[in-house]
Amino acid sequence: MDTKKLTILLEAIKVGSLKKAAEKLNYTQSGLIYLMNSLENELGIHLLNRTTKGIQLTQAGVILEPLIRQIVDSEEALMEKISDIQKGGTRKLRIGAYPIYACYCLPGVIKEFLNDNPENDISIRVATSTELPKLLKDDDVDIAIGEMGLVEDVEWTYLMNHEIYAAMPGKLLDGDPESVSFDMLKDYPLLFSTYNQISNQIEKLLNHKNQYKINVHSDDGSALLKMVEEGLGIAFMSSLYLNECPETVTMLPLDPPIVRELGVLVKHKNMDSPLIRNFLSYLRNMEVFSA
Repeated sequence: MDTKKLTILLEAIKVGSLKKAAEKLNYTQSGLIYLMNSLENELGIHLLNRTTKGIQLTQAGVILEPLIRQIVDSEEALMEKISDIQKGGTRKLRIGAYPIYACYCLPGVIKEFLNDNPENDISIRVATSTELPKLLKDDDVDIAIGEMGLVEDVEWTYLMNHEIYAAMPGKLLDGDPESVSFDMLKDYPLLFSTYNQISNQIEKLLNHKNQYKINVHSDDGSALLKMVEEGLGIAFMSSLYLNECPETVTMLPLDPPIVRELGVLVKHKNMDSPLIRNFLSYLRNMEVFSA
């Protein structure tokens, strides 16, 4: 079946006249009528009622129209995808990232990438460490920025290290220490993000003797910083939050340090995408990820 005839049929239905459809599509009226007759003969079904006022779908035409539109739409999507492949891959890139990375790491990379590749479209899904693996597994994002092991059986490309800091209200500790040990913190109340993968590790190191612990169900450290500022306790956060740490909060590295590796997670099947490979090169080369 020639889908061109189906496209012409849909246009004729839209404008309500074979004459108007012929004018719009640069056909002669007799030529377009011939194509519609040919389509009906090919299907063995009468699709159009023709009157002096225009055309209307027959009952059979009404039933088939949604399916005809599906065929036409599918062909358009197919041709668009073929065009994208011929140009070196799809032009749409979907990225998943934690809130802090979306705020401080990605904007500069994306700006540089789009300056050089303006034909591409990028969408960002800000997600928790619980949501991010599901987005990648369900193909809702093409790449995810997170720690190694967050998703199994994927390609992982290292980008940078980020250290875990203790965020404390004001001058909680005496003196002016450059780092803070777990022994120094063991008697203070704690604020833990339940989505943070290091919370359990830190709690074991502290040999928990603290006054109390508050579990915060958020992957966005901004809420934790506000609670620290109000004196509710100590939070353990990525060094990336130094960018938005208020003056009333002190962030110090831990002793011994806890360091996390940040990288890009991509399904094996997507690593052949020219667009993804190109974007990865920008991620690796930007200073924020190479420091």
